[in-house]
Amino acid sequence: MKSLSIITLTRNRAPLLRKCLKSIVGQLGKSDELVIIDNNSTDETHDVIKSYQSQLPIRYHKTPITGYPRLYNLAIQKSTKDILVFLDDDCIASKNYIAATRRAHHKYKNAVIQGLTYSLPRGNIYAEIMGDHYQNWLRVNTLTGNQMRTFDNKNASVARAVLGVRGGFSDDLTHGSEDIDLGIRLRKKGIKIFLEPSIIAYHHERSTFRGFWSQHLRIAKSEGILDQRLSNKDKIRMLHGRKTLLNATSAVRREINYLRAGRIKDFFLLPPLYLTLLFTRIWGYIKAK
Repeated sequence: MKSLSIITLTRNRAPLLRKCLKSIVGQLGKSDELVIIDNNSTDETHDVIKSYQSQLPIRYHKTPITGYPRLYNLAIQKSTKDILVFLDDDCIASKNYIAATRRAHHKYKNAVIQGLTYSLPRGNIYAEIMGDHYQNWLRVNTLTGNQMRTFDNKNASVARAVLGVRGGFSDDLTHGSEDIDLGIRLRKKGIKIFLEPSIIAYHHERSTFRGFWSQHLRIAKSEGILDQRLSNKDKIRMLHGRKTLLNATSAVRREINYLRAGRIKDFFLLPPLYLTLLFTRIWGYIKAK
């Protein structure tokens, strides 16, 4: 069985990183490694990593370079194993996360594997909206069977043979969507992307209005920038018809659930949040032009 390089980027998220590292303790094999790229953190990140060095095969690198694509490419260059597993520092891996990833790559040779992600904290309206949007994103990007159009690298893995030693992320996509761009380019080269539901991670979303708003604004900008370089066939588009319908349906379903659960405050808060989200997405997308 091929060895794994778990790749985690981090910056000033010591409490979340601690939870992430704790979740994979005991899951890695003797020949696996955990590559952590620290983007010049100024909090307790180094202390957290040091506290897990006896429990995890950590390869730690601190760097001042910025931009997710450049950081991911650096991590790929520093890694040494056959399978690259991307796990965000604000994710918690499920108990069989590594075993499921290993099985998927044994089944699908030289492929990209997309895992499932569920949003945290539970009971938080901002995280729940983001969770709905993520599930709808999966539906829109799922093709025939369990194949996907692209992938989301907060919980995904890829055979090194697909990317090479230097990585394949576009350095200039510093606002985000570097994973979507890479996935589309890989598929055009004949590389298959598979959705594997047994690979589960739990992602800490922004749990305040400010964090929620800024995250969606960044996503919208990144999609606008990416669309400028994609063909008409591949464009994400500001208002994708099916995705918009799915999100509207999710909003109605969640309103019903809030009412049934007696979450009256969230019931009244949801409509203005969705309107804010709609205008934020449109504004961010147009601003990127």
